Amino acid sequence: MSFTTKEERDAIVTALHATDRLLYPGEGAAEPEQQERYRLKERYYTLLGEYADRLPRVPLSVCPFCGAPLKRVFDPWGLDGPWWHTEPTVRYEEPRACEHFRVLLGALQLGGRIPVEAVEEVQPGPAVPFVVPALLRLPHMVAILARIPLATGDLAYPIAYFSDQAIPPQYLHQPWCRTIHWFPNGSGGQSWTIANATFDFTLQPYLASRQLRWLAPDAPEAGIHTLDQGPCPFLDLSGERERQLIAFGERHLIGLPDGELINPFDD
Repeated sequence: MSFTTKEERDAIVTALHATDRLLYPGEGAAEPEQQERYRLKERYYTLLGEYADRLPRVPLSVCPFCGAPLKRVFDPWGLDGPWWHTEPTVRYEEPRACEHFRVLLGALQLGGRIPVEAVEEVQPGPAVPFVVPALLRLPHMVAILARIPLATGDLAYPIAYFSDQAIPPQYLHQPWCRTIHWFPNGSGGQSWTIANATFDFTLQPYLASRQLRWLAPDAPEAGIHTLDQGPCPFLDLSGERERQLIAFGERHLIGLPDGELINPFDD
C-alpha cells in the first residue's frame, strides 16, 4: 500500500538513516560485529524495499501523441528520500509507460530554502526548467513541461520527452537526478554512457515550434497546452541556470554541460 501521509514516509526514511548510521558509524566509532552487520544490512534493505514499493506512482506528464498519462515513481516529501539520491540503491518498479515515452528530466526550485535534510548527494537539475536541444533534434521529439509542488515548499519541474518514432536508446539521456545513462545493448545486456548535451533555458522558440508544450501548474488534468491557448506560465522564472549539487545540507552550483563527449574511462 502506498504512503498516504508524509509521516508514514518519514518513519521509513528515518529508520533507513538510523540503520545506515549503525552500519557505518564513522571514524573512531566501533564497527558492528559480523553477525550484527548481517542483521543491520538485512534490515536496511528491507526498509529500502518498503520505501520503493510504497512511494506513490504520480502522474507527471501526458503523452502528446496518444494522450496517455505518464505515471512515475516519485517522492514528493523531501530530498532526504533515496529516490532523489544520485546513486540509486534500489530498483523502482515503474508503471508501464506508453510506447511514445523516451526519458524524464527535471528541475527543482528550492526558493532560497536550505535543504538541511539532504545528506546524501542529490543532483536535481537547475532551479528553472530547460530543454535539451540535442534531444529535440531527434525525430518527432516533443517535450512536455509540468510543475509538482513538494511538501517542503520546493517546486519540481518534470520535463518528459516523447516521440512517435523509434529512437536508439544510446541517443537519449540519463534520467532526472541520475548521472549515468544505462541502456540495453545489442548483446542482451546493459551498456552505459554519460550524456553531456547542452541545456537551453530560452524556451520561447521551442514553444513557438510546438516542440515544447506544458501542463497548467494548477490544473494538470486539463491536458496539454500550447501557445495557441495563451502564454506559457513557465517563462522567465527566477532561479539559477546551473545544475545544483546538494549534499550534507548544503547546495552548490556545478555549471552546465558543455556538449563535449565524455569518455568515462579517462583519468
